[in-house]
Amino acid sequence: MGYLAVEEVGRCELVCSVLKQQAIQYWDRLDALYFTNHPTLRSPSAETSRQAAIRYKVASRLAERIGDMRDSIISHLVVFESTGEWTSADRRIQGECLGCDFPNLNFQPFRRRTMDDYELFVRFCRTSDNKLLAEGFVPCSYKKERQQYLGGDKVWTRLYLQNLDFSNWPQFAEVTHLIETSDEDPFTDNNTLCDCMSELTVVVVGVRKGTSEASLSMAQCNFSHYCNTSYRNDGSGYCKPQGRMSVKSHGTVETRPIQYETFTGHKNKFCDASMELSWSSQVQTDPNSGEIPRKECHWVLDCVCNFEDKDYDGEPYRREMS
Repeated sequence: MGYLAVEEVGRCELVCSVLKQQAIQYWDRLDALYFTNHPTLRSPSAETSRQAAIRYKVASRLAERIGDMRDSIISHLVVFESTGEWTSADRRIQGECLGCDFPNLNFQPFRRRTMDDYELFVRFCRTSDNKLLAEGFVPCSYKKERQQYLGGDKVWTRLYLQNLDFSNWPQFAEVTHLIETSDEDPFTDNNTLCDCMSELTVVVVGVRKGTSEASLSMAQCNFSHYCNTSYRNDGSGYCKPQGRMSVKSHGTVETRPIQYETFTGHKNKFCDASMELSWSSQVQTDPNSGEIPRKECHWVLDCVCNFEDKDYDGEPYRREMS
């Protein structure tokens, strides 16, 4: 069984009880030899070696398949554009995709009522050839706020990336080094940052703990669309791709009217979300260690979800004017 792929071992388990018992040794050996050296690839809540292997396999395979779509991911974007002097509307980006293997999105991992049922797996790859840059299960935290104009809640799902292995992405290591060695001044090399992020695709997969089923939660590419190296002027910054991804990946965007103070906007009826890759740098000091203080750069990935509580907020929302 040591020569078999994970899927083939799974099929062997179904043959008879003897092979099912024999497969236990395979799962345990895989856990010890592989996940020990790559701890972020192991599902944090997996109770058995078999469960850990299956969750990694289904999450990584789905993320790789989405990465294989390369820059065609952009054709599924929703953007807010002017449609007249006093009106704007959400629309698919020019050259919208009318149907392909890109799935609808599952925002359940971002919703407060269901987030505990999922683990999040993230994959970084190069857009042009889907080369793997880094992947793994990541810890996360959540924050929400009420949207004044749109109604419903906006939720930030923050994915912490510091434990991922980025050794396959030397440009990222270079940017991180530049941020950490920028002395007292904030990092301001916008060109280097944009060059690093222009070929980046990020795929976020939700894995349901109870069933080990994987589903696509977010995917965006070209994180150099917005690069801000002077965010709050305190040693932090961010990179953002264009637009947002709707829970419905194909077809014309269905909208609802929202009255702003000076114009009318027609916003996507359905839940949508966007990504933001950001960093913060701070000097780490330990007065008892005697070591020279040094600056550390911490990267996070925010998935910002609108109308997180439902796929469709059926009633038009109008702000009360004072």
